[in-house]
Amino acid sequence: MDTAPDTDRTTEPELKTDPEPTTAPELTTAPEHTTDHTADPPAGTDPAVERLDRIGALLEEVVDDNTAVTTSMNQLGQAQRALGADVRRELGELRRDLAAGLAYRTLKDLCVELIGPLGAMEAMLDKADFTDTEAVSGHVRSLVITLHGVLSRMGAERIAVSLGEEAFNPNRHRCVSLVAPDESPFPDAPPRTVVRVLEDGYLLDQRLLTPVAVEVQADRPAAGTEPETGTTTDTDTDTAEA
Repeated sequence: MDTAPDTDRTTEPELKTDPEPTTAPELTTAPEHTTDHTADPPAGTDPAVERLDRIGALLEEVVDDNTAVTTSMNQLGQAQRALGADVRRELGELRRDLAAGLAYRTLKDLCVELIGPLGAMEAMLDKADFTDTEAVSGHVRSLVITLHGVLSRMGAERIAVSLGEEAFNPNRHRCVSLVAPDESPFPDAPPRTVVRVLEDGYLLDQRLLTPVAVEVQADRPAAGTEPETGTTTDTDTDTAEA
């Protein structure tokens, strides 16, 4: 069945309203932005800046510590130099005291050892009696023993010499004369051999104190020439030493 159109429904026309007039916004110009490159950035805003600040503070502490250490080292060096000077002064005084004490002790021992034989010799001279050869010989032997004892206590040692075997040594011997083989106690000894000791020599602390005065075997003379003997001259001594 056909339906009639709904005449009751009417379409109302849409009412159009005029748009409200709009006011154009005022144009404002933003202030110009200027960058100040000389201003420091705010503290704590940049971690790198904070780290640099901490590093700078640590470096300042290190510098202060190094300065304190250097000052302490300088003070220690001055104290060491002062101590060294004091030690050297004390050692010098100690050496002088020891030298004086040793010199006095040595002289004291020497004087004490010589007083006895000196008194005996003076008593013998006062009596002016040298007919008793035994008494004179006893006094002389006593004096010799005493002097040998003094030299031994001082560290002096007699230089031993092997007669007829030992060659002349200018560092230990002093040639007094040359002896021809025919007059030598060791005629078969080779030339420049020590054949007789005239005076003992001594060593002190293994160093030469006095050389041994000796006679040295001369060369055998050539046929038709006379041997050279007797007291040596400087030339003869140089020949023996050679």
